[in-house]
Amino acid sequence: MLSKSTTLQTLLQNFFLQRMIQQRKVSDKTISSYRDTFRIYIKYMMDIYKISAIDISIEDFDMKHVESFCKYLEKNRGNKSVTINNRIAAIRSFMKYVTEVAPEFSDIAKKAYLVPMQKYESPTMCFITKDEFEIMLKGCNTNSFIGARDKLMLLLLYNTGSRVSELLSLKCYDINNLDMRKHNNVKIHGKGRKERLVPLWENTSIYVQKYIKTNHLNYADNLFINKNGDKLTRSGVRSRINIIVNKAASEAPALTEKNITPHTFRHSVAMNLLVAGVDISTIAIWLGHSSIETTHKYMVADMELKRKAMEKVGQSGNSSYNYKPSADILSFLDSL
Repeated sequence: MLSKSTTLQTLLQNFFLQRMIQQRKVSDKTISSYRDTFRIYIKYMMDIYKISAIDISIEDFDMKHVESFCKYLEKNRGNKSVTINNRIAAIRSFMKYVTEVAPEFSDIAKKAYLVPMQKYESPTMCFITKDEFEIMLKGCNTNSFIGARDKLMLLLLYNTGSRVSELLSLKCYDINNLDMRKHNNVKIHGKGRKERLVPLWENTSIYVQKYIKTNHLNYADNLFINKNGDKLTRSGVRSRINIIVNKAASEAPALTEKNITPHTFRHSVAMNLLVAGVDISTIAIWLGHSSIETTHKYMVADMELKRKAMEKVGQSGNSSYNYKPSADILSFLDSL
C-alpha cells in the first residue's frame, strides 16, 4: 500500500505528466504557473508547519490549509488578487483530478475546491487608436535590422491580435501562401496546443515577405530573432514596445496616459473588429478564445463601442497510479 506522502507525489506527477501535458496539452506557460504554485505551497508547508517535503500529504491540501496559504500569499509575498486566484485555480484543477482518480480523497479535495476566488476590480482596458498605431509604425527605422523587426512585430500584433507567446513561437513556415500578390494567412500556435489561421492585410503580407528575404531567413527559422540570431524573448518584446511608445508619444501625447503592453494590441484588434460590426463569435475564433465569455469583456470596455453594437442589434430586428514517483517532490517540480 502506498504511503500518504508517496500518494501525493504520485498524484502530482501524474497530474502534470498525464493530465496537463499528455491529455490537455497545455502551454509551457501554464505548466510553469502550476508548477510554481505547488513549489510555493510545499515550501510554505515546510516553513510554517515545520514538516519535510516527503511528509506532506493530500490531507495537507484541505480547505483550512489552502485558505491559510492564500493569506500567506497576500501578506508575506505581497501577491495581488489576480496572482492569488491563479494559485487557487491551479490547486482546484489538481483537486478535481484527485476526485477522479483517487476517490478516497474526495471529501478533502471537494472542500479544498470550495476555497473562493478573491474579488478584485478589473483595471480599465486601454487600446490603441489607428492614428496612434500609424505613428508608432512611422517611428520604426526600417533601414536597421532592429527597426525593421520592430515594424513587423507591430504589424503582426495589430493585425492578428496574437498573444506575445504566440508571436514569438512563429516560424517562417507559419506564413502561408507567401506571395506578394496574394493575401496571406498566418498560422498561430495558441493555448493548449491549438492552432488557428488568421488572415493578413496586404501591407502586412508584402512586408513580411520582404523582411524574410532581406534577412535571408530559412523556412524553419524563427521569425523574430535578436541581433545575435537567437529567438527574441518576452522581455525583449516588452522593452521594444516601451521604446516605440515613448518615441511615438511626442506626436501622440495620449500614449503617455496608457499602459501599453504587447497585450494592448490584442485588445485593440478586438475593439477594431467589434466597431467594424464583426460578430462576437467570429472575434472569439480570431483571437483563439476557447469561450465566447472571454470575448464579452470587450463589449463593456468602451461606451462608444456599446452604442454601435446596440445599433447593429436594432437593425438586424477513472485512472490508476501508474507513475513511479521521484524521491523528492520538489525535484520533480523543479524539473518541469
